Amino acid sequence: MTASVKLRGAVIGYGGAFNMGKHHASKMMGSGIDFVAACDLDPARAEQAKQDFPDIRVFTNVSELLAQPDIDLVTVITPHNTHAPLAEQILVSGKHCILEKPMCIRAEDADKLVQLASQRGLMLSVFHNRRWDGWYLTVKDLVNRDLIGDIFHMEMYMGGYSQPGTWWRSSKEISGGMFYDWGAHYIDYLLGLVPGKVQSVRGYIHNRVWHDVTNEDHIESHIQFESGAAAHVEMSSIARAGKAMIRILGTKGAVVVNNIGDSQMTLYSEVNGLKIETSVPCLKENHDAYYHNIADHLYNGAELIVKPEEARRVIAILETTELSALAGKELELPYEISLQEEQAV
Repeated sequence: MTASVKLRGAVIGYGGAFNMGKHHASKMMGSGIDFVAACDLDPARAEQAKQDFPDIRVFTNVSELLAQPDIDLVTVITPHNTHAPLAEQILVSGKHCILEKPMCIRAEDADKLVQLASQRGLMLSVFHNRRWDGWYLTVKDLVNRDLIGDIFHMEMYMGGYSQPGTWWRSSKEISGGMFYDWGAHYIDYLLGLVPGKVQSVRGYIHNRVWHDVTNEDHIESHIQFESGAAAHVEMSSIARAGKAMIRILGTKGAVVVNNIGDSQMTLYSEVNGLKIETSVPCLKENHDAYYHNIADHLYNGAELIVKPEEARRVIAILETTELSALAGKELELPYEISLQEEQAV
């Protein structure tokens, strides 16, 4: 498809949570994709979409939306447990699909979607826009400049001591568990910084305090790579004491990011035998780049940055963390691919 023939996009799920329906629609339009339709089961939210974008069509039935022949791309912004069936419907209808993170809950479903998109020659991607966070872009730059060396250890943390929020933030059936919220971003960060194949995952889960909700209180995931690199990811709603969100150790240097929203991070290195501890300003975030890449991929054949095979790896680690905790032992990662295979997809 060429840029002279405009892509036409739609969203499923115009719910009020963070106003993400409007957000995705605006990002589509900013990248050169016409926003033409929205679907929400709640008539009030469908009407809100019409008020926000008077020229679009609105639906309260997914099948009716997908029956429209003049829609090329559909973004799904619904609860996590609906992602897999909705994505399947979209792909079967012949339309490209973007899923809000996480891709889905089960790795088996993620694999089915990867295969279906490939078979039908359609684009499937996941909204991992956090790849364009300022701190992450900065670390990638430090790695490319060989100021960190080979990363052999990462610690990643998010948490505090507070009762989980309402709706999907507290319901395991809907969300998949507490790891499927920010954990999806953290695992995507990790896999973008540490190359190579994951060898095994060991998970630990606690349900100790918030017994009126079904999501876990505390989750830890220990991830071992074939290279010997290791990562520890911790998410908690019962952590009275916090710590830096990101700590990275490399063979030439180390990085500590106290808060991923900070404007600077700390780099530890050595120059001519002199140990250095210095603040490094973070590059500017560029979240608009996600939809710009989608448009460039569909219009011009540019490489898709957030590939479905990569998103499948994220889901496999999230799910395997829980399965490992239940089994009480390390588990191998299903659907894992090597670095060479990943670069080839």
